Amino acid sequence: MAYEKLTKFKKQLSLPKGSESPFNNLIRNIFVAFISILICTFFLLFKFYSKDDIASFSYEPGGIWSHKTLIAEYSYPIFKDKDTYLKELERARENVLPVFIENPNVKTFVLNNFDSLFQRLLLQNFTPQVFEEVLPTFTSKNTFYQLTPEKNSSVQKAKAITSKFLSNAYLSGVVDIPVKNIKSQEIVIVDNYSNKEKILPKRYITDKLKLINDLKILLQSSFKEDLVELFVELVNKVQVPSLIYSEELTNKRIQIAEKSVPRTIGYVKAGEVIIQKGKTLTQDDILKLKSYEKVKLLEKSQSITFSTFIGSFLNVLSIYGIIFIYLLILRKKIFNDLFQFGLINICFVLLGMFSWLSVVIQTELPIRYLIVLPSISILLAIVFDSRTAFYSTITFSLLIASIRGNDFETALSLMLAGVVGAYSVRDIQSRTQMFRSMVFVALGFILPIFAFHFQKAATTSNIFEHLSFALLNSILSPVITYGLLFFIENVSNITTDLKLKEYDDINHPLLQKLSEVAPGTYQHTLSLALLAESCAEAIGANRLLTRVGVYFHDIGKIFRPEYFVENQIEVENKHEFISPEKSAEIIKDHVIKGIELAKQYRLPERIIDFIPMHHGTSLIKHFYAKALEKEGNVDESLYRYPGPKPNSKETVIVMICDSAEAMSRLPAKSKEDLSQTLEKMILNKLLDGQFDESDISMKDLKVIQEVCVRQLYGILHPRVEYKEIPQNDAPTTNVGKQ
Repeated sequence: MAYEKLTKFKKQLSLPKGSESPFNNLIRNIFVAFISILICTFFLLFKFYSKDDIASFSYEPGGIWSHKTLIAEYSYPIFKDKDTYLKELERARENVLPVFIENPNVKTFVLNNFDSLFQRLLLQNFTPQVFEEVLPTFTSKNTFYQLTPEKNSSVQKAKAITSKFLSNAYLSGVVDIPVKNIKSQEIVIVDNYSNKEKILPKRYITDKLKLINDLKILLQSSFKEDLVELFVELVNKVQVPSLIYSEELTNKRIQIAEKSVPRTIGYVKAGEVIIQKGKTLTQDDILKLKSYEKVKLLEKSQSITFSTFIGSFLNVLSIYGIIFIYLLILRKKIFNDLFQFGLINICFVLLGMFSWLSVVIQTELPIRYLIVLPSISILLAIVFDSRTAFYSTITFSLLIASIRGNDFETALSLMLAGVVGAYSVRDIQSRTQMFRSMVFVALGFILPIFAFHFQKAATTSNIFEHLSFALLNSILSPVITYGLLFFIENVSNITTDLKLKEYDDINHPLLQKLSEVAPGTYQHTLSLALLAESCAEAIGANRLLTRVGVYFHDIGKIFRPEYFVENQIEVENKHEFISPEKSAEIIKDHVIKGIELAKQYRLPERIIDFIPMHHGTSLIKHFYAKALEKEGNVDESLYRYPGPKPNSKETVIVMICDSAEAMSRLPAKSKEDLSQTLEKMILNKLLDGQFDESDISMKDLKVIQEVCVRQLYGILHPRVEYKEIPQNDAPTTNVGKQ
């Protein structure tokens, strides 16, 4: 076949003018990749080099030590688990008794002041003047102006009881802070003069508020309210604390208690087996391994050698190579677009950073399940395709595992959730459908989490905790994806299928205007959409993009519809009255006007591409032939469309189907003739270099030809000329006959 003969020829066609050199693209992308790998190497190297951090490993009790038997190179202490150590510190702090400084002279001072104030009231017969001097806020003073012998006796009795109460209270001590704030059941009292200490039960001490309340209760059982109020006011005025809380002395005791808590629970001697290969890990094994790694780093003075840097760099490079090679070979369009290639690199670095944070943030919570890999997977599936999302998810999962210390468990959980999430939006039709992916992401998490926890015989609470964080990630995934998608669509020329879906509407104002002004072009558009979509489906191209691209490919004909044959219904051909050059200019102008109109209506670039690319730089043969016939020698460039050439399978499909659909309107041919005509047309475009910038294959072109022949011949198949019934033999109808 002619297709096979031209395969090699097509590969030898030169690069189109103005396109960027593949070599320059490669150098640029290698530089971007190098920066991404270098940043992630930092995440891999520096997560263990923190003075206060114990090396973080991904293994847990119940796991299997799959590495070689580990023997201690040197003796080292076994450090306690951080959580255990912190709990012991907290218990040590709680056991420290608060320290109060005692002033033994306060008791005498308070009792003397109390007696002095009472005597002033008594000697001056409780007159209004003395109340104003001693107790100006006392409200029941008028009941004491004319003191009867009986009331005087009550006053003296109440005074004696109050004095005894104060003496007893200050004998134990009155503190300067609320008693309820003292958590311990005992306190330490330090004599400021002798520096002697004693321990006093909390139940014996009182504070200012408690002192007043206890006095009220004591007096109310024997005396009237006005008398109770009098002595409460007197005591309230004279009372001062005898025990002063010392934060400084208490903190010193806390520091001593903290230092007394041992940081280690044992010792491993040099040459001793730390863990044997194949052994099921216990909590003690985990402590030994973490302690060994910490001491090992300290022995190395926490320095990063050249060999460790190179090893880490090559580790990240090997992982990154998966997605780099995939894009270079199978997704050249993404690879050659700086923004799209940069977006994947940003995701790579971003997930590296989240993995790093999940290690350096000191918490016992399983925050590793909050790494946003499912969100990124869903995003890449929508922006690019599910296959790219799959390869990216695998790459990112390996990076996460490496940065987290070969954490296979977390990597597998996130990988499965990401892959399932990506495939859940493969045929997404609306933005709201994105939220159904949270169910699929959750299912992707559940299986590996249950598998690993059952393998380790983990507790129910432990499984529930891990599932909670995984489900939180599942809920957040579509929300994060939605936000990132909105940002990407507004800052770049990337148009996702979700955005395209908004234009998949024949009631769009532009299309309605086209149907009114150029009905022939509109009908051609609808027919072409069905044909092109069938071809796209046959070769695995984007059906939605192809269909929407067809809808708007000829909108430029709105300006001069009468110059296009499909709209010349009962109208003479205006090209008969103008020069071929002018006709070619008008024909070409529908591309330029179409682009202007599309931009005016803010159509996405992905759709606008179909307007010039469905003609590419093709020759307007009819008018070029007329010009040759008329003038002999003409400039061919005046009779070529401005381009650019098709750069995707979808735009190539529309170019071929546009010509094929036009050919189908010629006088009816046999199926073989139609096939040969279409093959000749496709080969002419191939030889003309119209497909040079696309990734269309010879096999795809053959399939497109076959689909066009099948579809168009189905429309144009020969019809039977039905015979008419002679009038004399026509059946009669007996109207009204019973």
